[in-house]
Amino acid sequence: MVPESDELSQDIREIKWHQEAIDSSMELLIRANKAPILAEILSFFGNSRRRAEVYLAVDGDLSVADIATQVQMRPPNVSTELTLLKDFGLIETGKLNGPTIIYKKRRIDRILGLTKELRKKFEMQVGASERAEPTTEEGTGSSP
Repeated sequence: MVPESDELSQDIREIKWHQEAIDSSMELLIRANKAPILAEILSFFGNSRRRAEVYLAVDGDLSVADIATQVQMRPPNVSTELTLLKDFGLIETGKLNGPTIIYKKRRIDRILGLTKELRKKFEMQVGASERAEPTTEEGTGSSP
């Protein structure tokens, strides 16, 4: 007879395996329909630079107050935008830091390259902490 805890462990492994298969299938579906999905998301942002700035500030480590400081907005306005972004399915609550909620982007951002598309649409520069490689002027030893 197999102990109950071994059966439970096996059930958990099976559930995780099925979830990974579902996630892979969803990613393939999203990639196959990238253009219409991206168009719908960009339509959701419309001309709202403020919404784009809030979305781009979400990094999995910041609270509403931190994002408000970063984008120079009032916390209630940031909270409103975060609620809209969460309701649309672009962000989720990442972790709780005591009573503080931390937000993070969902996988669709990476799959669609949404951050890059929003930066291009709103002509926003990549922050220094997000640059993959130094530019010619900074960090390469050449002088301006």
